Amino acid sequence: MAGLLDTFTIARRGLTVQQGNINTSSHNISNIDTEGYSRQRAVSETTRPFGGMSRFDTTGAGQVGTGAEITSIQRIRDYFIDYQYRSASGDSGFYTQQNQTLSKVEDIFGEPSDTGIQELTSQFFSAFQEVSKTPDKSDVKTVAIKKAQALADAINYTYNQLEKANQDSQKLLESDVSDVNSYLNQINELNKEIRSVSAVGQTPNDLMDKRDNLVDKLSDKFGINLERKNLDTVNLSSTEYPNSAFVKSDPNDLGYSRLSYIDTVTAATDSSGNLTGDVTVKYYPLGNENSDLQTITIKTGSAADAKSLKDELTQCRILITDKDGKLTMKDSSNKEVEVGDGGTVSASQLTELKTKIFQTYKYDTSSGTAVNNVDNNHVKGDIAASQSVQETIQGYMDNLDRLAAALGYSVNALQVGSLDTANTNLSSSELLFVTYDETNKTTTSTDKGLTAKNIRINEDLLADTSKLNCNTSSASGEGDGKRANAIANLNTIKMNFSNIAAGTDLSKIDRKTFLTSIGMSGTTGFSDSECLKLNAGTTGSTVDSYYKSVINNIAVATQEASRQQDTQEGILYDLQDQRSQVSGVSLDEETTNLIQYQHAYQANAKVISTIDELLDVVINGLKK
Repeated sequence: MAGLLDTFTIARRGLTVQQGNINTSSHNISNIDTEGYSRQRAVSETTRPFGGMSRFDTTGAGQVGTGAEITSIQRIRDYFIDYQYRSASGDSGFYTQQNQTLSKVEDIFGEPSDTGIQELTSQFFSAFQEVSKTPDKSDVKTVAIKKAQALADAINYTYNQLEKANQDSQKLLESDVSDVNSYLNQINELNKEIRSVSAVGQTPNDLMDKRDNLVDKLSDKFGINLERKNLDTVNLSSTEYPNSAFVKSDPNDLGYSRLSYIDTVTAATDSSGNLTGDVTVKYYPLGNENSDLQTITIKTGSAADAKSLKDELTQCRILITDKDGKLTMKDSSNKEVEVGDGGTVSASQLTELKTKIFQTYKYDTSSGTAVNNVDNNHVKGDIAASQSVQETIQGYMDNLDRLAAALGYSVNALQVGSLDTANTNLSSSELLFVTYDETNKTTTSTDKGLTAKNIRINEDLLADTSKLNCNTSSASGEGDGKRANAIANLNTIKMNFSNIAAGTDLSKIDRKTFLTSIGMSGTTGFSDSECLKLNAGTTGSTVDSYYKSVINNIAVATQEASRQQDTQEGILYDLQDQRSQVSGVSLDEETTNLIQYQHAYQANAKVISTIDELLDVVINGLKK
């Protein structure tokens, strides 16, 4: 049977257990505001009892307890809630970034506004209506030309701001690459530390909290796939690219991937300006701008493939490279080899290259299958938003291009009396709208390749308003304002904008080709057969209604993104609340526990005090 000294040992162990409980509660309270901290709990178990292990043991009536000990410090965590939270974080990150960018786009258009394109278009047509009434007054013509200039400037400005919004999204991707690589490197190092601590039988709770907090931040960037391995380590990959491991549990396996940022993409052209099929890519290894640019040349095999690849890389901006930022490819024997600086990728390796493009958003919605080896069913994270929203913005830029071309070409056709070559029976052959030569930084005298980016007012008309054709012909007299009236009436003509395919490079198209494409043609409509009247069919949209539809689409898209953001933030908040209930530190609970531990500590101390008194009786009392 156990003696007094054994009871003393039990009490001493009790003190140790309660001291451990107090330490754990103190640690919880200290970290109540620490980001990513999970509350901990000391797990106690009874120690090995004293007494016989068989019925032949005569040491006592039965086993006698020997107290308790702390066997582990448990981290309170629900991995399923973690999974749900990170999935929702990816959705929230996507819609938050998308909403921010689309809201910026909505602000760029700034409709309705007194200085917006819609109002300036109305003022432009109204000004020419006034010219048609008094075509002999130069001040009225000046107002009309100034209104045309204001409209062209507004289209230019809006287009340039949209272009800048796309560039901002691309720069944001550069920042994302640096952040992601930083998170991955920290997770990798924590993995090693956790492995070392777990290998000696300890539980690295605080290290695992730091790692999980980094994984949470990473889930805001893209969809993640986390696989838990032995010794509390993890493997980590993207849900879009599960075969490209970003973190590996084995510290000796260095075959993990990182992201690199594409700086420029250039499609080579021949002497005639036609694409040759070669695409040159320059990228910063690991997104580090202080490192030397790496250059690779991709031979696609066709001009169409070159354009498609160039557009894709310009939007995505991210390559999956090895741990050192080097692009690797599989050779003919299926072995990974490095594509060094200045290297060339052949057309036969193009499919393999596409697996290295970190593209998280392209899907074939009709078939439900992934494009470019992206294999998850929906997009996640702000990287995907920054990539996909560029396509949306480019669509609005294309809309502006169509608007500028339709307006500029149709007005010019009336101004010079022809879809192509100017009529000679007019007093002037000066176009109202011309293009801007970006190389020489000056306006041209032609409208070929008219777009929203290069549309300008003809400076010759600004200098001499008499060059603005208002009459049916040069011989019809100053009181004839029918040509100006025809320009004013362009706002009622329907044009088939949808006939211009998405992605069409309007800078390569001339006036006649464009106007014919949208269903417009020239007929003899006035007394002077040389005067051109444009007409179209009964389908399509007017310039005003087309632009209104663009604005409405932007408003709807922004509203939907805002709604989705609110929804996903609500889901994320609920999951965060669930996680806090499980893993968060409650000050009230810890205070209650401290009182309990204090009383238990005092009780164990009382046992020791009692044993001390009993031992005094045994040792000193027996002497008497």
